[in-house]
Amino acid sequence: METDLQKSEPTTLLDPIKVEVIHNALMSFIKEMRHTIIRTSFGPNLRERGDFSCALQAPDGELVAIYQDNPPHIVPTVYAVRSVRDRFGDDIQPGDIILINDPYILGGHMNDVTHLYPIFAGGSLILWIVIRFHYTDIGGMAPGSISPDAIDVFQEGFRIPPVKAYLGGKSNHAFLDTLFANVRGSEERKADFMALVASFWTGDRRLQEILDTHGTESVIRCSEVVRDRAERRMRAAITKLADGDYAYEVNLDSDGIESRWIPIRVKARIEGDSMTVDFSDSAPSVAGPLNGSEASAACAAFVAVKALLDPISAINGGSFRPIRVVTRPGTIFQALPPAPTCCSQDLMFRGTSAVIGALAPAIPSPAVADHCCTAHHYMSGRDPETGKPFIMYDAPIGGTGAVQGHDGNDVLAGFERGDHSRIMPMEVHETEFPFLAEFSELRVDSGGAGKHRGGLLGIRRGWRMVRGSATVTDLAEPSFTPTHGLLGAHGGAPNTTLVKRGDFLMVPALATGKVVRFPIREGDLVQILKWGGGGYGDPLERDPQAVLEDVEQGFVSRQSAAELYGVVVSGGEVDERATRQLREQLHAQRVYLTVVAVNEDTLRDHARLWHLAPEAARQLEVGDGDVIECITPNTGPLRGRVRIRPEQPAEQLPTGPFALQVFRVCAGDRVWVRKMFNPMQTELGSAWTPSGST
Repeated sequence: METDLQKSEPTTLLDPIKVEVIHNALMSFIKEMRHTIIRTSFGPNLRERGDFSCALQAPDGELVAIYQDNPPHIVPTVYAVRSVRDRFGDDIQPGDIILINDPYILGGHMNDVTHLYPIFAGGSLILWIVIRFHYTDIGGMAPGSISPDAIDVFQEGFRIPPVKAYLGGKSNHAFLDTLFANVRGSEERKADFMALVASFWTGDRRLQEILDTHGTESVIRCSEVVRDRAERRMRAAITKLADGDYAYEVNLDSDGIESRWIPIRVKARIEGDSMTVDFSDSAPSVAGPLNGSEASAACAAFVAVKALLDPISAINGGSFRPIRVVTRPGTIFQALPPAPTCCSQDLMFRGTSAVIGALAPAIPSPAVADHCCTAHHYMSGRDPETGKPFIMYDAPIGGTGAVQGHDGNDVLAGFERGDHSRIMPMEVHETEFPFLAEFSELRVDSGGAGKHRGGLLGIRRGWRMVRGSATVTDLAEPSFTPTHGLLGAHGGAPNTTLVKRGDFLMVPALATGKVVRFPIREGDLVQILKWGGGGYGDPLERDPQAVLEDVEQGFVSRQSAAELYGVVVSGGEVDERATRQLREQLHAQRVYLTVVAVNEDTLRDHARLWHLAPEAARQLEVGDGDVIECITPNTGPLRGRVRIRPEQPAEQLPTGPFALQVFRVCAGDRVWVRKMFNPMQTELGSAWTPSGST
């Protein structure tokens, strides 16, 4: 299946000052809508985290304007508008509020409900106001609705095709009563919905003022000019890249049901001023809820390309016109009902990482190493003090990937996150739920080692349950495998959740990397450990004084300074002689193998295998099933599991067509091969012993 937003006809030239005045007026009314929700909503996920987005869209769904909201929320709503037009045709009236959360259309979890409000002028539909926000619960088998062990869509919640919640300004009580009867915390959900209605009415008034002030025709024409301008900027940016084919792959650690690698493969073709991003070689749809839709693929591609090529200008649909996205029915990016999909946002974020990895050789300067993804952390139960059920939802962030010339950022939302808080104030949770916040701190050694280190650090948060009992659910990708670095750098620590009960430390995610309703009780300490970003460049090239500063700040341990950076710290200073000797030693220990082209990439259950001779395996200190990464100077590492082949020549690395496309090398070239370093294995020691993971 292809997604291709075609170029519109050129618009007549307008006064550029008028264009900017109108465009900023549209942005301003969207901003006011956002503040309306923040000030009137009841749920902490909306009023504190701001987990929602507001936008303005054209009659066909193309994005006209968005404030600093969450792009993954908004990009898929073009599919929502198309679905609504297919469902209702011309039967759309002023005052309608139309809901949709169908994951096979929108490509997200069903908690993210899209709400559409039509704007008319002269009897014609001219614009849509769109709000998409995350309902803390939308029904289904588990509190919070997002459950890693779901095996079909019916377990995931209340699925909403296009339906009118308001008809001509009047509430559709039959539908709304049915909706709120099927969600947990219905009173809070109702209150949040009314905050949304108030935001629509506020937006309607402000937009009408803009139309009255500037004229409907001028507003529409200016919105077209802004989108056409964005298209020209994107096409100009693509034209600067070298034509050719690029590729990359990343892996999901599991589908929530089975612990195995699930590959996301992307091919990108640059031709002149346009680009094709093809996800059709990704894994087939899976039994667990890590499936998505065409919208998931489109969102992954559009967000990555926009951030890399045109990060400064406003976001609108014009930027996406030069980009064609391809998927294939039956794969994880075009799953068919009733495949479960509630974790599809994780798939989308990993897809973004794959696109950035593919384009890194084409645009090395702005390319960013792998970054923290999204996470859904629920603690739910019944508070014995109030007698009421609760759902405590948290989605803290980690570190961002490093870039050329700069370290990654610490505990900061990345380019794909938008303007909503990723670190909920712990005081808010303490006042509403039976937990006591014990710590919220940086996670030592979690950033990927490199010439420029990855976002040091992820966050580490601790919650003590002070009364009653509950369950913990934590969904995150990756949860076993580090985020990847670029150009020889290591990846950052993956996500995990720990539960300390007395003197015992439990790692409830050992089976699949996901925590599924793990029981906790009074006195337990729940620890959430978030990702570190990947590094950029060879860690042995990092300035030793920068490593010393990281050690002094407590960001990097002395052990990691020596083992990863080759820096010896003694007496509060860098031992320059010992550091030089250690770096020479570490560099001499590196293993390089010669690329031998073969007809097919070696895969097992769609995941990559690397064939090694016994001698090479001994040098790398790996055995069958261990993970290695192969590195070239051009791109990120290509990871795979080891299969030892006694008959294979010691110096050879059989390499198939896809891997050659990733490496951008030729047969006979040499690549650096190393055992994948996992910071979490060092951090948790004997507690980290996943069986059959990744």
